[in-house]
Amino acid sequence: MALTLDEAAAQLGHRLSPKRRSAASRLRRLADPAAGPALLEALRREVRDARTWETQYQIVMALGMCGR
Repeated sequence: MALTLDEAAAQLGHRLSPKRRSAASRLRRLADPAAGPALLEALRREVRDARTWETQYQIVMALGMCGR
């Protein structure tokens, strides 16, 4: 079952990077501008850890799809 916008936005704060990456990927597919603020905040947290580059990539791509 696919995550809703609210569920995916909430999952951006999950402790595991694969869960956050999955949420960002879902938000990318949804391409809803309402996800922009949550994605931007998630990116601010994510850039502190270079090991999560794949998650950062998905967040950046989702921001682009959301028109941010």
